[in-house]
This record gives sequence, C-alpha cells and structure tokens, in this order.
Amino acid sequence: MAKRFIWWGGTRERNSDGTIRTKGVNENSAFKFGAFNIRNSYQSFGDEIILQRIDTARHIVDELNSQSTNSMKSLDIVSHGTPVSLNFSKIENENCGFYVGSIGKFIISRYYSWDQEDEYKFTVDSRSVADINYNIFTDNARIQLHGCLTASAWFATTNGERVFPVLIDNIVEEMSELLFKANKKNAVVIGHATKGNPNINDSNTTLIQQDYRHGHRVVYHNGNVLFETMEKGYLNQDIISKHLSRSSR
Repeated sequence: MAKRFIWWGGTRERNSDGTIRTKGVNENSAFKFGAFNIRNSYQSFGDEIILQRIDTARHIVDELNSQSTNSMKSLDIVSHGTPVSLNFSKIENENCGFYVGSIGKFIISRYYSWDQEDEYKFTVDSRSVADINYNIFTDNARIQLHGCLTASAWFATTNGERVFPVLIDNIVEEMSELLFKANKKNAVVIGHATKGNPNINDSNTTLIQQDYRHGHRVVYHNGNVLFETMEKGYLNQDIISKHLSRSSR
C-alpha cells in the first residue's frame, strides 16, 4: 500500500514572554483545516494517509527517510513559504524549516533581519530539501507545497517592488529536479506563484472549507514549468499525465 504524508502548521504560537499569539494560533488552524481537506481528496484512493502536525524540518526528513523505496505516493506540506524556504518556527527569529542550499539560507536570513533588532537564523533542526531521500517516492508521485510564493522566482514587497534577483531555483523547481535525479521520471512538484490563502470560496469560505489549493499554481517537472493552472482543489492525475505526455514528444 502506497503512503501519502501530509504535514501542517509550523507557525509560532507564543511570544518570547510565553504569551499566546492569536495570529499564530489562527494561521495554524487554517493550515490544519487545509490539511484535512487534502486528506479528504486522497481517501478514495485506498492509500495509507499519515497526517501530522509540523515539528521541525529535521523531524520531517527523519520520518520520510525511514520509508521504503518507491512507497511514497504524495507529500503535502501546509505551512508558510517563500520562493526558497518553508518557514517553521518555535522561537522568534529562528527558522527550523526547509531551505534551498546555503544561498537560500543567506537570502532568507537577510530578508527577515532587515526590520528586526535580532538576526534571523536557521536552527540545527532546519534542513535542506536535498536532505530528503527522493528514492522513497513512486515514479508518478507528487509533492505539493502549499505556502506562499513557493513556485515564484522572486521576492517582492507589499507594493510589488522586486527585492531579490533570481539567484537560485525556487523550492518547487529544486525539488522537481531532485525527484528526476532519483529516477522519478513522472513525478511533479506543485506550488504557488503568488501568495496563498485558505479562502477557496472567497469570502464565503467556512472554517472547515479552508483549502490552499486554488489561485495561481505552477506544476514543475525536472526543473521546468510543466503547466500553470487556476483550477481549484485536487489536480486530477490525468491532467498531469497529459502534460507529461506532451512534454516528452
């Protein structure tokens, strides 16, 4: 039986003085409902679904790398994101999430340090996406990163001004290349080209309907854009297979 892992959360819920941050609690709640709706989409496939709350990237890598070769059908991570990282935190200004190489760490550290008194750092529990053993995935597996801008090639301020030039692959592009290098020739990675949000039904979205699978999403295969979509919800495998067939001609 194939496995499908879904991780959600990662937002710090307490301030440095121990008081509860409403924003963190609310964001993790939205991530949780988003994860539940992903699980609902997978339940008809008959695979084993493992849904867990995010602790650290180290924990995720350890869990994934303990799986058998060719056993993973999908991986979904519902969290905050940037073009070169997935941001998890327990303590203010400390990231225990994923990054794309040393340049990615440097970019994120500088980006979040600009307006902070304390330097923004990655902890010993953070991990590179290259630390994942991609042999665990099936040939036609999919990875979906549901955070903001994970399939975007640049950072911007709130008014749209470009902040960083394109220096390295975005995190979706990078993971798609790593899958292909592991001989997963039909595997893809999906991410957001813009900021994600849980309001799949706009202002009419209820709490239990919260789902990040909408808006401008990009599907990458072996480091290249396979296609872009505005479709809501689960992307049918037939659609992905059709685009893969076209790209191989």
